[in-house]
Amino acid sequence: MNETNAKLVEDLMISCIGCKRCLKACPSYANGGCDPYYVMHGWDGNVKACIGCGKCSEVCPATDPKTVMLHMKAEALGLPVPEAFVKYGYVIPPADPSWKEGLPEIPEGKDMYLLPGCIVNGRLPYLKYAAARAFQAVGVGIKELSDNKCCMYPIPLRSMTDVERNSVKYRMRNRMQGREAVTLCAGCCNEFARGGVYAPHVSTMLARYLERIRKLPGLKGLKVALEPGCSAERFMKDFEAVVRATGAEPVGNRYGCCGKNIPGVKDALMKERQEECADADVIVAGCPNCMVFYDAVPGGKPVIHLTELVALAAGDSETQMYHSLKIRSEDPRVSSMLSK
Repeated sequence: MNETNAKLVEDLMISCIGCKRCLKACPSYANGGCDPYYVMHGWDGNVKACIGCGKCSEVCPATDPKTVMLHMKAEALGLPVPEAFVKYGYVIPPADPSWKEGLPEIPEGKDMYLLPGCIVNGRLPYLKYAAARAFQAVGVGIKELSDNKCCMYPIPLRSMTDVERNSVKYRMRNRMQGREAVTLCAGCCNEFARGGVYAPHVSTMLARYLERIRKLPGLKGLKVALEPGCSAERFMKDFEAVVRATGAEPVGNRYGCCGKNIPGVKDALMKERQEECADADVIVAGCPNCMVFYDAVPGGKPVIHLTELVALAAGDSETQMYHSLKIRSEDPRVSSMLSK
């Protein structure tokens, strides 16, 4: 760990008052994973099992455990800055452009910029189409910010100082030239905010247009489970409002962490999520990373992003072809919409 980061971590650790609220909030700890209290006191605490959800910092009254956890996990894993970041500005190489083949073309808009994020740019690029289609449906034009980069959240980038990481965010903000931006990932949204860059989560932006969403053809008959993702739980009011505006029916499930790919933790957490979503036709997620894991569960519940839900409400089911798990519904209204 470089000297600057080591000093930051030391200062944050010293500020811990030992209340242990972080333990009650941590989904990893609840399933035998990491112990944020131990980590905050300089002990191992199985920090490699940290999910990075940030719930520890949400409940902490005195310091910022999340920052400590991320830096300590990066140190424990010894991950270098990925070559993909040096070459592309993202920790994941971009997806092959052929993903666009067969999709209707949507004109670039001038109302706001899209900051797609690593997972969307590299693994779920079709969400760029879904976002453009969702905003087009409510009369808003979006355009991907040219030369956009990673939000700088990923663990491998923690070997950089905060000054170095924030400078990447500031350069993107400068290219926006005062125009609003939207993110598809709440983790990106939160990381930008930590650097003083305002780039709201898509649920916040779409919630501005609830009346317009209600006027779309809609999704009456579609039963949905809401799984915003850990970082998007703070936007749950907007998230649910957008879902209800489409006419879809929330089944009232509990929601929580998907477990990411953390050994010893992920299976128990994903089992919880699948069980609580059992009554739904589809899971609606606010986190692209969560989507990757939901879509990989054999025989699991189908998942779509919030932008895909709004696009579906507008009559566009184009992105369904990219999903391993397809939406199925016994309601003929929904089946008819999906077959278009």
